[in-house]
Amino acid sequence: MNIKLNPQSILTTFLFVIGLLVIANLFGIYARFNLDFPHIQSVIRLVDVDTEMNVPTLYSSFAMFVASALLALVGYMHRLRKESSFPWFGLAFIFTFLSIDESSEFHEMLVGPVRDTLHTSGVFYFAWVIPYGLLAIVLGIAYFRFLLNLPRNILGLYVLSGCVFLAGALGLELIGGVIAQQSGTDSFIYAMSYTCEETLEMVGIALLIYTTARYIVQVFPGTQIEFVKSK
Repeated sequence: MNIKLNPQSILTTFLFVIGLLVIANLFGIYARFNLDFPHIQSVIRLVDVDTEMNVPTLYSSFAMFVASALLALVGYMHRLRKESSFPWFGLAFIFTFLSIDESSEFHEMLVGPVRDTLHTSGVFYFAWVIPYGLLAIVLGIAYFRFLLNLPRNILGLYVLSGCVFLAGALGLELIGGVIAQQSGTDSFIYAMSYTCEETLEMVGIALLIYTTARYIVQVFPGTQIEFVKSK
């Protein structure tokens, strides 16, 4: 069986799923503040993008794994050409870690220890943003020259996807920290804040997947993913 990559169809599919998840989340927020049906909290938890171990978390973890797999595929194809492949495999590892982190809540486990150690509040109320933000800066510096060597259209798309993702994962998380400390994590304004945050994260990953698929089509034209039976 051969699979041909169609970047536009991939992006459309992921954005469609994201749209459904956001609509379901907004319904959950409405239900939380306006409805009082039996077991409604179980339904809300199932679709809440700020709750771990549910449908949105499963989607986000899967999307990051897809991004990792495509990046690893690019690295493998460059290796076959005897070209530099390490940066691609490095990115694949990073998104594998993020995929695991998304489902395991590892970054959430850092909040208490970092907050207690550094006595953070306000924009750093969710203190995990400090180590992860520093890591993002280090990775940005390490990959700067690598990015500049990419085709210009691909470079622009990768920068866009990274900015969208980080605007949600770090930017709105900082704002959400202020809101959470002042209004509480059960407030409506905080619910809208994390909805915007998680939406940007999901769209950023979708753009990353699209860009990587487009890179494969552009740099390795005619590439097909083939599955064969082992002898």
